[in-house]
Amino acid sequence: MSRASTTQRTPVRVLRVLAAVGVAGLALAGCGAGQQAQTSQQVAAVGGASASAGDIAVRNAEIAFPTGLSPQGSLYRSGGTAPVELTIVNQGAQTDRLLSASSPAGGTVRISGEQTVAPALALVAGDQGDPAALPGAKKVTIEITGLREDIVGGRVYPLVLNFQNAGRVEIGLPVATAETPRVDQRPAGEGGH
Repeated sequence: MSRASTTQRTPVRVLRVLAAVGVAGLALAGCGAGQQAQTSQQVAAVGGASASAGDIAVRNAEIAFPTGLSPQGSLYRSGGTAPVELTIVNQGAQTDRLLSASSPAGGTVRISGEQTVAPALALVAGDQGDPAALPGAKKVTIEITGLREDIVGGRVYPLVLNFQNAGRVEIGLPVATAETPRVDQRPAGEGGH
């Protein structure tokens, strides 16, 4: 075998090895991208939104789904009132106070009940569970009144909460999911596909 033919085969071998390494690298990168893509599509176990400012944390915030309504069409009509469900927790050492709230979805946001958030305690609005289940928790009612448009499922409605010490907390309120099956769904165990 001549030296010229050995020299010509060596670059071909090198190119084959480099191509194999490149393909393997792409395959491994694809596997890693698949895992990351899966986690990017995961959603929280709770349906509501969360936000924080200062020592105040707002958790599981959403517009309540109306009781006894089948999940179709408008949930709250323009001009009406939409109740807000959320939990507010003071994670700091200083008492704070919910001063006001606003939303472009309505003319005003009405707050009634307890508005003081003591350290390490919670304010619970709506049916976020029994306030007695959270030691020291207090009940607050927050309602978006004078709705400027129909509230429908699948959209997010802005809400701004203003606190004395923590300042402004902006949050997008999704509409809570229905507790009953959709109208076009059959209850479990009734067949179908």
